[in-house]
Amino acid sequence: MDIQDEENMPETDNLSLKKKLGVAVRSVQWSYAIFWAFSTTQQGVLEWGEGHYNGDIKTRKAAQSKDFDAHRLGLQRSEQLRKLYQLLLEGESELGTKTPTGALSPEDLSNLEWYYLVCMSFTFKFGQSLPGRALATGQHIWLFDAQSADIRVFSRSLLAKSASVQTVICFPHMGGVIELGTTDLIQRTAFSSEGVIKQALRRAIGL
Repeated sequence: MDIQDEENMPETDNLSLKKKLGVAVRSVQWSYAIFWAFSTTQQGVLEWGEGHYNGDIKTRKAAQSKDFDAHRLGLQRSEQLRKLYQLLLEGESELGTKTPTGALSPEDLSNLEWYYLVCMSFTFKFGQSLPGRALATGQHIWLFDAQSADIRVFSRSLLAKSASVQTVICFPHMGGVIELGTTDLIQRTAFSSEGVIKQALRRAIGL
């Protein structure tokens, strides 16, 4: 299914959330947005629910992508990265296996795209790392210089370093946790932390 087919489908909860995350992350001009949701198989564990990639793109596979606006291009890339993760998880991207036409392969990804893709494999217990702590405290957590953070604070710090992710914010919302990340180094201030959250929610999630 390509992004045009997806846009013509009835609005499902996942598709609606995907679009809202896209509006949210573009409104604050950050690199990605993730919604960490409660796992349906592991009680009390947060897992990848949905996401939107808004960072640099290394290789464009779809011929029509040059005609897409930023919103549609972001939706398309996010879906391509999700499908590549599923292929890797199923072992279908091993050497000698034919990749579906228009699908991404690992060598097509930038470091930031790899970071986003690998995040799909993470889970967090209540109180663990940024998403788990944001959920446990009911407060937003702003992480400055994410790539230098202790792995007990941010378990993806080494991964963030490889992708130049420098600032991450997590805040509880909709029964889960929303995470926004950027390659920019942004100091936390009362204005920036509250402003980023309020702008993202106001523009996309209706608060």
